[in-house]
Amino acid sequence: MDNLVGQSSVDFISAFRSAAPYIHHYRNKIFVIAFDGFALESISFVNLCTDINLLHSLGIKIILIHGIRPFIDLRLDKNNIKSRFHKHQRITTAEMMPHIIEANGLVKTKIEAALSSNIYHNNIFKSELKISSGNFLMAKPRGVIDGVDMEQTGVIREINHEAIIEKLNHNEIVIMSPIGYSPIGEIFNLSFESSASKIASSIKAEKLIYITENNGVQNIRGEFISEMTSIKLNNLISHIKESEHPEFIEKNTLPILEGAAQGLREGLAKIHLVNRHINGSLIMELFTNQGQGTVITTEKIEKFRSADIQDAKVIEKMINPLIKTQIIADRSLEKIEMEIQHFHILEFDNKILGCAQVKHYDGISEIACFAINENYQNMGYGKKLLEYCENECKKVNNKTFIMTTQSSHWFMENDFKQGNINDLPDEKKREYSLQRNSKIFLKELEQ
Repeated sequence: MDNLVGQSSVDFISAFRSAAPYIHHYRNKIFVIAFDGFALESISFVNLCTDINLLHSLGIKIILIHGIRPFIDLRLDKNNIKSRFHKHQRITTAEMMPHIIEANGLVKTKIEAALSSNIYHNNIFKSELKISSGNFLMAKPRGVIDGVDMEQTGVIREINHEAIIEKLNHNEIVIMSPIGYSPIGEIFNLSFESSASKIASSIKAEKLIYITENNGVQNIRGEFISEMTSIKLNNLISHIKESEHPEFIEKNTLPILEGAAQGLREGLAKIHLVNRHINGSLIMELFTNQGQGTVITTEKIEKFRSADIQDAKVIEKMINPLIKTQIIADRSLEKIEMEIQHFHILEFDNKILGCAQVKHYDGISEIACFAINENYQNMGYGKKLLEYCENECKKVNNKTFIMTTQSSHWFMENDFKQGNINDLPDEKKREYSLQRNSKIFLKELEQ
């Protein structure tokens, strides 16, 4: 029967099953999705709207906040109005405000049209899509920065949470513009990057997602970074500011990084940067363990820990395929529970990806029951788990051994040398199974 199912169907089924826990967890959660004005000018914006509508159809409450810079530039250039910038923000004069308001209205209309048109053509919803906007943001002048008067460039003073939540609870997508109002009727031009961060943290959003021009965050060598902590983020921001015009980062990325840092300081647990040019990047980032962009957290999302009794069933499920193929010696759930104090876990985003057992003997330690979730193999997790286990061994001994039937080459690639039964501690010699005929590998550990 399985032969009747094509490989693409098998892959889809596997991916859909893997996404199920995320779908369940995200339902009724609030996502704030922020993108600049350039996103609207790209053909990829159609795909982004498709994915936003899909998230909404899964019961996720969506707040969109957009930028308008290219549309402002167009109108100011047309009217021969020169712009000045300070710290990546436009100094907004009274002369500019009518053009900024006009540009904002156009952008908001374009977003509403794209979302509505997308629904019509793809028939995601049976009922009409509901989109809302409003004067949710009270603002104040940003003031004088480094001796420069920012004039009608502002910052958020207050957010009307109740009105926003009411819209979300009525199954409406909320569009928020980077425009704020004062109690005396003044209008301020806001940074969409900073505003998105402020809105997400104050409304306690599950996620803040910046849709970016490039592929997440890159380091000074131009290498993609899939995960970083707030400490590394702050170090990167400092380096960018010191370099003035670093080649490894897009010029529009710094305000996004600063917005992310602000959000983490104000209580957000996780912020994502996702490349808008990759079709489906938003879905890949949210519903796969590998992700697609950069996730920024207060603490490392990938971590190692000692196992506890609640992990026993997950460990059993993970090692069962390896037991059936005799890669790992048979272990019952009862045996795993009895030896749980020797097990260690590799977690990613609170999901167990790998496990291993570390036992100490006189003069030597054993790494056993070494397994990586079959959906996450060949992605570097095995190497990381092995390094962790070796460090655990070094706390007691300077030599370790493993016994394996089918993974010899992998361990040899990681500096293990083949040994024999005489290298085992006496207790393991008595347990050695001639029927399994496992090969024995040793490694001297540098202290």
